[in-house]
Amino acid sequence: MYPFDDTFIHLTIADNLLNGNWGINSGEFASASSSILYTLILATARILSHSALVPFVVNCLSGILIVIALHFWLKKHFLNNFAQLIISAFAIVLTPLALLIISGMEHTLQCLFSFLFIFYFSDWLNETKHLHRTRMPLKIILFAVLTASIRYEGLFLIAIACTLLLVYKKVFNAFLLGMIALAPVIVFGLISVSKGNYFLPNSVLVKSSSFTYSNPGAFVYDIVFDKLLYARNGLAALATQKLILAVPLLFFVFRKYLNDSYFFILIFLFSATILQLSFASTGYLYRYEAYLVFCFTIITAVFFFKYGMYLLDSLKSALLKIISFIIAFFLFFPIVLRSASAFDKTPKACINIYDQQYQMAMFTKQYFNQNSFALNDIGAMAYYTKANIVDLWGLANIDVTRSKKFHYWNPRFLDSLCKSNGVEFAIVYDTWFDDALLKRWTKVATWQIINNVICGDSKVSFYSLTGTSKNLLYQRLRNFESKLPGSVSVKYYSL
Repeated sequence: MYPFDDTFIHLTIADNLLNGNWGINSGEFASASSSILYTLILATARILSHSALVPFVVNCLSGILIVIALHFWLKKHFLNNFAQLIISAFAIVLTPLALLIISGMEHTLQCLFSFLFIFYFSDWLNETKHLHRTRMPLKIILFAVLTASIRYEGLFLIAIACTLLLVYKKVFNAFLLGMIALAPVIVFGLISVSKGNYFLPNSVLVKSSSFTYSNPGAFVYDIVFDKLLYARNGLAALATQKLILAVPLLFFVFRKYLNDSYFFILIFLFSATILQLSFASTGYLYRYEAYLVFCFTIITAVFFFKYGMYLLDSLKSALLKIISFIIAFFLFFPIVLRSASAFDKTPKACINIYDQQYQMAMFTKQYFNQNSFALNDIGAMAYYTKANIVDLWGLANIDVTRSKKFHYWNPRFLDSLCKSNGVEFAIVYDTWFDDALLKRWTKVATWQIINNVICGDSKVSFYSLTGTSKNLLYQRLRNFESKLPGSVSVKYYSL
């Protein structure tokens, strides 16, 4: 079992893509994936196998490619085998790569492509910064396309690279890199718009705070105070925020030893961290910021292996060394805590998804496999059943996404949407919705899991939306109860 319900969203879209449709429901376009390339990779792999293990296998192979790519770059920068082993170990543990692989999501490939693009682009720019007529190598353009296509945060890196090129008056290369890297995103965006969706995927828009802000002042306040200064989103945000201080500190401490290649890498990491915090997400079991932590860990370890002894020799007094250690501990320890927390939570998250999302899907598959359901978590239900799904949160439903954009996402709209789509049942988190909506429906039962670390709520509620279906839902929930894991507690409500 995967620790994310989202993995099943990718699988469902990949399967539907083989039948000519990009979406959750068969024959209905829905831009519900944040990764163009990963969905295409899974669709290709699904030609060979329809096992649910396909995302895990793809990620295992991606992890192997990461180790190989890291070896070649470290070797290029004259790190010996021992140094390579230690640097690789730190990167694998602190990212942490094990979590990304078992998640079955696109973030392992995001780490790989981001590393390849940032580090090889920086090397090339260092070598050619004063040669205005030098053409960009094909491999760097390829890395840029892969970076932009694997997740939309890759566009941050492309923008940073194009800015650096313009600074060094490489206008043609900046234009070439930007246009080629953006081409897949533009093509998909135009297809999405032609299908009545937004240019960017619903999953990107719904999770972005900037999508729903109508007041520019509130938007700026949210970025500056909530995202860049305070860590209200937990350990992942705290660890990412520390990079804003840690990256300049690395430059300040090692500046006399650094060539421009390393300086460019630091520019990438500093700028991308600010953009990630401001316009994207952190958290959700530490995956969104993983590419930044991965690249930061590598470059930090390289600096200490190559220049650490010179640094220690330059710190003459014991007091100065102690102060330096305290500052480094303050900045770097949140990354260690983030990794430790990820290793602790991942097994629990797998159990959570099995106990809640998977059981919901198995119940629906057995009793209501072709009915219409309203949901707020759609992955396992979409993958394991043939039910028609109305996504009340908006990842797979453009009407809901649009209602959030224009601020009419309310009980009246959601109830009307369900009725117009012939929805008979809803399986939702009560805490995600207004009571005014839930009181329009008949609550039949709840399932509650324990030790929840990943699901939107430990308790999921089953509702009947029509008077004729409530007794049927109640009876079939009763019949299925014996198949639930023993840790799931069930409560029924009088009809």
